[in-house]
Amino acid sequence: MEPIMTTLSPQVLMGANFTTYRIGGPLEEAYQPSTEAEMIEILQRVCKGGKKLTVLGWGGNSLIASRGISGVTIITRKLDWVKTVSPTQLQFGAGVHMAKSASAAHKAGLAGGEFMIGIPGTIGGAVRMNAGALGQEVAEVTRSVTLFNLETGQVEIWPAEQLQFSYRKSAINPKMHIVLSAEMEFRPGNPAEISALMDSSVNFRKTHHPKEPNGGSVFKNPSKEQPMGRLMEELGAKGQWREGGAMVSPLHGNFIINFDNATSTDVLRLMLRMKRAVKEHYGLDAHPENLFLGDASEEEIALWQELTA
Repeated sequence: MEPIMTTLSPQVLMGANFTTYRIGGPLEEAYQPSTEAEMIEILQRVCKGGKKLTVLGWGGNSLIASRGISGVTIITRKLDWVKTVSPTQLQFGAGVHMAKSASAAHKAGLAGGEFMIGIPGTIGGAVRMNAGALGQEVAEVTRSVTLFNLETGQVEIWPAEQLQFSYRKSAINPKMHIVLSAEMEFRPGNPAEISALMDSSVNFRKTHHPKEPNGGSVFKNPSKEQPMGRLMEELGAKGQWREGGAMVSPLHGNFIINFDNATSTDVLRLMLRMKRAVKEHYGLDAHPENLFLGDASEEEIALWQELTA
């Protein structure tokens, strides 16, 4: 692949520094673009060169292999710009942290985005997976998404209908399209009420979610009536089930914490134990909400295949 002609030079960085699990080996060729133009140029070069591509934001639901990630990794954290489109619409760069997006809406006197303050990730990942919290989802406020098509090398704008949002899912295939930005619409609100809702969301997370390094909700809920956290609690997993340095959180049964230098293999083994237990005891299929990225070992490949079957 030709050298990428941008103001940035590739770096070898540790993946553990770019995921909330704090797990992950070296990123072979990492770029941190600070403008959309730089992002597009890097993506176009990757398309022509054929190297493997991985895109990371804040790594809020990503488990990076302890062996690291080969090929090109683009870290979007510096794409954290916010633009006002209309009195009720804001556009966010793919790297904007969800807490910042909620705060930007609040600053503009807009309601409807308070739930986003507690989502541990960026706009890019949140839109792709239709992230949610406290009964609300990103789909409710997203009006359009600007994407880079890895097959054509072109930029596309998808309206909400084309995104086909569903529970923790959208039509965006990360192997085909990379999120550059998203336009969201809110409604005028009372600043005091907005602040109160945001504080409530933050306090809920503080009291119900672990403080230790973790990747957020490990599995999608098998059903609304049977959330994964409750099933794990019924099975006695909270604070008890462990694999190496990974443990099911004592605070929430659908979180795995890195309590003692866990490896990616530790987490995957524990995830599979959880999945098998739910199938055996409840007859339910649990599907991962976490993503597994990077250069997997043979055991990890087998674990992930069973987890995603």
